[in-house]
Amino acid sequence: MSSTALGMLLAIAAAVALNGGYLLQHVGASGALAVDARRPIATLASLGRSPVWALGTVAGLTGWALHVGAMREAPLSLVQACVAGGLILAAPMAAIGLRRPLARGETQALALMAVGLVLLSVGLSGGDGSRHFSAAALAAWMAALSAGAAGLLARAPGPHRALALGLAGGLLYGAADLALKAVTGLHGAAAIATSPWLAAGLASSVGAFFAFQRGLQGDRPLAVIATMTAATNISSIAGAFVVYGDPLGRTPALAAAHALAFVLVLAAAWRLAPAQARLIGVTPPALARSSPSR
Repeated sequence: MSSTALGMLLAIAAAVALNGGYLLQHVGASGALAVDARRPIATLASLGRSPVWALGTVAGLTGWALHVGAMREAPLSLVQACVAGGLILAAPMAAIGLRRPLARGETQALALMAVGLVLLSVGLSGGDGSRHFSAAALAAWMAALSAGAAGLLARAPGPHRALALGLAGGLLYGAADLALKAVTGLHGAAAIATSPWLAAGLASSVGAFFAFQRGLQGDRPLAVIATMTAATNISSIAGAFVVYGDPLGRTPALAAAHALAFVLVLAAAWRLAPAQARLIGVTPPALARSSPSR
């Protein structure tokens, strides 16, 4: 098995673990305080009181580790597409576990997702050609994503606040994935621990976590999930091509097939957001249980 194929398998496994972690986290967080980035310790302490949420966090961290492993083995653009492709397994899990059949449109989206992943697998070769990158380009791309997220959080009107939080979270998750991809090319614990990309990736992940979790506590959780997923995939896949020079294909025909595959996967992931939401059990918590200062 080539390293690229291994990376794709790890990415799909990561998606399943992450979705399972979401399920446990959101079930366990039903009685927690409203997420508040200004009070991170109080927020995490409230969430951590639930053993179910803690178990979900373990599952989520496992998924994160698999995701990093996938990025080490395969080009980032393929990894992100396969993480989205994990909904092929997650959506049926939602239907079986919750005894709610998939809608016709969701079944069609699963078929599109499968076609996209098959197209992506055509013509794969071993090795990851995106080890070398421009530090300036990565810093500029991450700065642009972070600035976009900050602008959304600062200026979004009240009625659209939850969607803005989801979009901001997605942009920050995309920035984190791009930074962590850079870390996977390092060797040795000292080099990894002192890498500015590790610090940047962790900081982006923390910001994304608080933005996305707060967005889920609004009255449009399905739209927040779809917006976050789309923003993460698009920003990171585009960054993979711009910063890391990921190839679409070795021939014009393969390039066209892979470009179509990315479009199919992203479109299907957007359509499957309701199924993903059912899997993670999203129900807006009572915001009356918010922080005492509110």
